[in-house]
Amino acid sequence: MITRHPRRLVLFAAALAAVTLAVTTACGSGGSSGGDRRPATVLLDWEPNPDHLALYSALDGGDYADAGLNVTLRSPSDPSDPLKLVSTGTVDLGISYEPEVIIAGAEKLDVVAVAALVPTALNSIMAVGSAGITKPADLAGATVGTSGLRTDQAFLAAIAKANHFDSASVHQVDVGADLLPAMISKKVRATLGAYRNVEGVTLASRGLSPKIIPVTEAGVPEYDELVVVARRSRLAKDPAYQTLVRDFLRATAAGNARVLADPAKATDALSGVADGYDPKLLPTMVQATAPLLRNPDGFGRMGIGAWTSFIGWMRAENLITTTVPAADVVTEAYLPKSTP
Repeated sequence: MITRHPRRLVLFAAALAAVTLAVTTACGSGGSSGGDRRPATVLLDWEPNPDHLALYSALDGGDYADAGLNVTLRSPSDPSDPLKLVSTGTVDLGISYEPEVIIAGAEKLDVVAVAALVPTALNSIMAVGSAGITKPADLAGATVGTSGLRTDQAFLAAIAKANHFDSASVHQVDVGADLLPAMISKKVRATLGAYRNVEGVTLASRGLSPKIIPVTEAGVPEYDELVVVARRSRLAKDPAYQTLVRDFLRATAAGNARVLADPAKATDALSGVADGYDPKLLPTMVQATAPLLRNPDGFGRMGIGAWTSFIGWMRAENLITTTVPAADVVTEAYLPKSTP
């Protein structure tokens, strides 16, 4: 069983060594031969899981091959690796989170978000039914397990403020990868950091009647959970890289459309790679995830105004110490014109 935290990820050293070998040929038919395709290494935020449906659907369906790309998807050793390694040019593209991209911008990392992969928040307050957590205010005085991300404390503070209780009354425990065991064993009454489409499905399958409250329904502003990031300086001066990013996003949009049209088929694309997930639960996780990938503004759209607002909220919550211009951390210039 895998949850999103660096301690349970494969060692990136092995993955990085593999990058120096021949790039894995993308699955599926169509397009030019593998030797003619442009290699593109993409570092995921986590091990392969339902959040990456669009990517693996595009890989399995041959969309990357049809775009002339030989895409390799890699797992990191830490969720912060994609931002660092895209910034240094070690990998071509990465998958990260809107709040982390904004923090990276404040820290002057050379990255920019180019598409929303999951255009809604997945992070949730979560508890087993018997814990008695029915509303955000029930966190007052409770022991809450968190995953150790920099945003955890700020999210809890925002939730406390919005729901009129003292955040200091919450006993926050960093349980790392063990969000599920902490809830099941009742080491904590609730967690912050579990995803409704993954951990929530697992708890429900065990008959534990989970209470799931997305953080954006508890006081945190809306944000894009997963985003594709590119190297900002390279986009500014490298036409070939600009084309690669455009082609990658166009193919990923096609993969996303496949998921929306046939989630069951998308499960097949993940079944050979999402090794840490119960194969009996994977279809249910996919069914829970697929609707969350539909972007009303079109695939990848992020909304510069929405990012500006979220940056302001992060500044107010002291997640960043200086205001970051939205144009420095997000662009929609490389997205396909019209996609579901």
